[in-house]
Amino acid sequence: MDYYFKKTKDLLSTVPVAAGGNFNIELLTNVGNMENKGVEFTLNTVPIKKANLTWEFGFNFTYNTREITNLLKQQDPNFKGIEVSGISGGTGNNIGRFNVGYSPFAYFVFKQVYDPASGRPIEGLYEDINRDGNIDQLDRYYYKKPASDVFVGLSTQVIYKKFSLGIAGHGAFGAYLYNNFNSNNGVIRQIKNPINFIGNASANYQETGFSNNQYLSDYYIENASFFRLDNINLGYNWGKVLRGKASLRIAASIQNVFIITKYKGLDPENSSETGVDNNIYPRPRTFSLGFNLDF
Repeated sequence: MDYYFKKTKDLLSTVPVAAGGNFNIELLTNVGNMENKGVEFTLNTVPIKKANLTWEFGFNFTYNTREITNLLKQQDPNFKGIEVSGISGGTGNNIGRFNVGYSPFAYFVFKQVYDPASGRPIEGLYEDINRDGNIDQLDRYYYKKPASDVFVGLSTQVIYKKFSLGIAGHGAFGAYLYNNFNSNNGVIRQIKNPINFIGNASANYQETGFSNNQYLSDYYIENASFFRLDNINLGYNWGKVLRGKASLRIAASIQNVFIITKYKGLDPENSSETGVDNNIYPRPRTFSLGFNLDF
């Protein structure tokens, strides 16, 4: 088991500068600080080892948190953070923000209000966070993050006489993704659009009934925790063949067996560090059969 605590300084960050001091009012400079801390645990064991039966088992667990600790050279009480994580749809919309005390790319959104009877989100209705009677940019709040807190991996293999069975999988928990495909396409205007041709809308429209896009709603921030069974392989050692000149092994395997998740997009294991899911090509499930001859 290992415990770690790491401070990273002078990360590149865009900071505001005085007008007239540069060609732009913002400057990319080394100013950002961040802390990473967590714990790692690894276990590899052989619970059973007999003449005709062997069982091997491996497991690893990681817990990690990240927090931004500085973004400015000089403290500014009026600093609101740095807009990040651009999304498709609208003009210049950003769904995330860098700010001190939060994880990188934390989402900065409006809090959706729901119909208590149907449970459906009410179009254009958000919670008045600051209780000033108006719904505006001051009512956006920090909600979830794209980085996972917990990572797990496991592998096991059982060998019985000439047969072998191996299984491997991994999971990540605590991450949330912004479903940009649904926010951009899950509205009726995708079908009845102003260009006068019939288009396709996301099936998510049936859940919301939205007529217009609600890009900055926290409704589209979805739990992306998952566990994926990566592969299963079954093998058989045939033994000597070709009059004892070679050994034959037959093996069959399945890759990307299944995934357990609540995420509504194609794949919760999104490669984007910003957490914005604009759809990615899904991983294929592959089946293979192999014959291995050793001379």
